Amino acid sequence: MFTEALLNSGENLKRDCIKTEINRTEKRRQKRFIDRYKVEFTVNNKTYRGLSCNFSLNGLFIRTKHKFQPETIMEITIHFPNDLTSLLKGKVVRVSRSYLYGVRETYKVEGQNGIGIEIVEKDSLYLHFIRSFITHEERYLFKD
Repeated sequence: MFTEALLNSGENLKRDCIKTEINRTEKRRQKRFIDRYKVEFTVNNKTYRGLSCNFSLNGLFIRTKHKFQPETIMEITIHFPNDLTSLLKGKVVRVSRSYLYGVRETYKVEGQNGIGIEIVEKDSLYLHFIRSFITHEERYLFKD
């Protein structure tokens, strides 16, 4: 009986995670494109580093161990291959922290934090980069 309850709670947890992922996907207004690039971002004259996770026309997600409050404004540099860099200005709209859930305790997984950024200013290279995903043209410019 205890085992059945444990299995049922595990199934409920799995179902809840799927619902959460579906709800998160539905909130997105624009298509996401997955690609990884080195990113530098500056907040209050201090520069941090991270790794891009996904992009859209008006946003991106940066994996970083640094924590920022929503509404934080930052200058962002994306380092593409071929010595191309895109300069953006963005605002933190989402803070994500990954946790590992155990039976008795919750463990924080270091290095898995990230920030969702709304892009408030973008350059022409960034627009070209997004267009390359949509049209599948000139993707070679953004590959090693």
